[in-house]
Amino acid sequence: MLRDNLELNSGLVKFPSKESAIAYMEAMLQYYKTRQEEYGHQLGEQLRSPQGSSQGKEKQEKDSKKEKGGQQAPKGWFKVGSLPVNSSDPKGALAQVTLRIVDDYKSRVEKLSDALKSFQEVDTLSQQGTKSYTLFVYKGVPEGVIVEGMEKREVFAFAANFRAV
Repeated sequence: MLRDNLELNSGLVKFPSKESAIAYMEAMLQYYKTRQEEYGHQLGEQLRSPQGSSQGKEKQEKDSKKEKGGQQAPKGWFKVGSLPVNSSDPKGALAQVTLRIVDDYKSRVEKLSDALKSFQEVDTLSQQGTKSYTLFVYKGVPEGVIVEGMEKREVFAFAANFRAV
């Protein structure tokens, strides 16, 4: 069940306490780090395979750089409707998409680390009277916190007695 929640792409996740929200974000961070390592090892295996030549690796690196720059799609890919398809170099294509997955998890780890650090530093969230915390998760990373049940504090109160003269 926890794994299903960690794979939440976008949505709202409600927690009864600040500690439970922190535990969830720490578990999510660990999950993303593990997935990044798994795909990183898989990519390493693909690049070290005896069928991959050094020339093929160089070509693959150039192609992935072009793709990131938005200039030109890597060779071997063609579109069928809106879906890119590669049937001419499946091993190279697998390495390319695995690299994109590793980069995605790396980005999620960085963003989630920053979000967790920010969430832990916010002192106003630990006020008494807080009933729940709702994390707004977008593309797998918390991007906002909704705090429910906090009592409103008056910042300025003015009291005066007037007399008519």
